[in-house]
Amino acid sequence: MLGKAPPFDRFESIRRLATARSGHASPELARHQLYVGRDKRSQGNVLIKLSTKPGLVYQSNLLNEIATLSTINRELPDSHYFPFVVEHGRMRDGRTYLATSLFDELPLAMAIGPEPVPARMVAYLRAALEVAKALSEIHYLKIFHVDLNPMNILYRVERGRPVIRLVDFESSYEHAQHSAGVFYNPPTTPGYCAPEVSSRPPDARSDLFSLGAVLYTTLASYQWTWGSDVNTSLMENRDLDRELKDILLIAVNPDPDKRYLSVRQCHDALAAYLERIWPGRSW
Repeated sequence: MLGKAPPFDRFESIRRLATARSGHASPELARHQLYVGRDKRSQGNVLIKLSTKPGLVYQSNLLNEIATLSTINRELPDSHYFPFVVEHGRMRDGRTYLATSLFDELPLAMAIGPEPVPARMVAYLRAALEVAKALSEIHYLKIFHVDLNPMNILYRVERGRPVIRLVDFESSYEHAQHSAGVFYNPPTTPGYCAPEVSSRPPDARSDLFSLGAVLYTTLASYQWTWGSDVNTSLMENRDLDRELKDILLIAVNPDPDKRYLSVRQCHDALAAYLERIWPGRSW
């Protein structure tokens, strides 16, 4: 039984979750199984990710996440944007596991309705600005998330301000590791992953593309994903304000050389736009 098998015997109240964290049983054929529990020593809640098979691909993805989060925890110990690694290792059957701090926030995807909601535009812009801040922190470390999408951005509002967490770093690219020749073939989400990732190492502009696609999804709902790419859908969209549309078109340009040079530049453009439509705030 999982709860009695080392090292899981140090956790209690273990319950299985869906990969979407909706509370239903996770599918057997997923890359990983997710569990929540309580650390007996710290009494903190943890999220446990366990590879479903001891195969090399599954293992390498989770080992990549462990390595990246370990660097982030070491270099950004006071950051509230990222999970903290509680424990990691291998089960007796060879499967890799990772236990991290469990956040209360739900995926941003849960806040996106089936139709656009113009009244929520300011809230979505503020959330995007906070995501940009989180990305800027890891980009300083030359770490890139690569697979940012509405499911691995956790979101809630507290006292009128967005609270953001970035999770699921299996696809992440850490320059110190991967530029030295460490194998890198990340799982990605179609539509949200920058197109150049399939043929060249990612950089900050790759995460910028994903951020632009995520922000566009919050503004336009998931309709654009049904048969178009984000750049084409944006160009055809007649409902967005022209200034905001131009910012997004730069962010999701298929050519990385035509995007903003950094997430910070995009953040500043969005903040300036937000100040113009809702002046007098501090963004």
